[in-house]
Amino acid sequence: MQSLKYDIIQPLVDEHNIEKLTYSEIAALFLKEENLAQNKPHRLAGWNPRTHEPVVYNAARQHRPFDNRKKSSNETPEKISNCVICKGNTTRVLDLAHLSQGFTFINKNLFPAIWPMDRDEHTDPAPTSEKDDTRNAVGLHFLQWTSSIHDHDWHNMPIGDTSIVMNRLAVLEKQLLTTSTGQMPSTAGYGDPANYAGYVSIIKNGGAQVGGSIAHSHQQVIFSNLMPRRIYENWKFFQGAGISFSEHMQHTNPAELLIREYPTAVLLVPAFMRRPGDMLLLVKDSRKRYLHQLSAEELQDVSRGWSDAIAAFHEFMPALNRPIAFNAITLNGPGAGLHFAFLPFTQETGGFEHMGLFVSQMDPYEVAGMIGDILNE
Repeated sequence: MQSLKYDIIQPLVDEHNIEKLTYSEIAALFLKEENLAQNKPHRLAGWNPRTHEPVVYNAARQHRPFDNRKKSSNETPEKISNCVICKGNTTRVLDLAHLSQGFTFINKNLFPAIWPMDRDEHTDPAPTSEKDDTRNAVGLHFLQWTSSIHDHDWHNMPIGDTSIVMNRLAVLEKQLLTTSTGQMPSTAGYGDPANYAGYVSIIKNGGAQVGGSIAHSHQQVIFSNLMPRRIYENWKFFQGAGISFSEHMQHTNPAELLIREYPTAVLLVPAFMRRPGDMLLLVKDSRKRYLHQLSAEELQDVSRGWSDAIAAFHEFMPALNRPIAFNAITLNGPGAGLHFAFLPFTQETGGFEHMGLFVSQMDPYEVAGMIGDILNE
């Protein structure tokens, strides 16, 4: 069984528990690691004034290693044995937790999309105006490796282990939001009662077709001064509707599109499904806006939702003659009502879609029936 051995990673561990580190201390560890500085991104970010959408730039990312692509017609990524992570060819570790088998850990992205302020910089991390087309980008880019065992992922790990993985993401999120006051823009201006600083974006790219360069299962976390467009859209919806998007969906989405209900969360196909297999995982208590605000039971149910959605893709996508490729994104922040979107690459994007008109090749009721049958087998 191919895996990263603990005795290989142990010399690279700066800290076993990221709760012991503040944002400033974490940033200092990023700046200290020389091979990261060689790949740091541009400081300036573009800003689309129509959509509130930031764009960051890093030419070094085109040189990332890729082991998640077929090298021949009869080879699949899962057969590729030259895994840089299992060999320990990675950056230094900021958090490590043992699982029932192996361990999960968080480290620095070697090709960061965002970068902390250097010691001699005096960059203002707060945007000067929503109307600005450019601004400075500041922050940190992490990787979380789901398991040290190469072929372990959300769909085939015990719920106790995936709950630990989700808990470590929650701990990282909390440390970043609560220890960066004065160094990141406050969320108070968006009506966030917790008055956190900065924005934490948590995603998973599963497959080369959707941006996953390394086959070894992992999540990415970006903490920055830039509010992602989807977070802004959730806030704008909350401002207009008076309730979060998550709460709205729980009240209005047709009952026939419910995939699975957990004690504290629901997994469903949205009635506005843009691509076959799109799913949303909604935390029932829509007052919860961040991972770290969830109880142990809620974290476990969220972990179950991640496991079920990704397990469904492993059967649903081959049934459509598509390779298994999907994105999972976390929708947190001001006005959000914490929820997650699972977006399989079941259909290419065409010109109409770039205009904002989506033409799906399946309807949501058909998809909900198929995925429900898969999960109930």
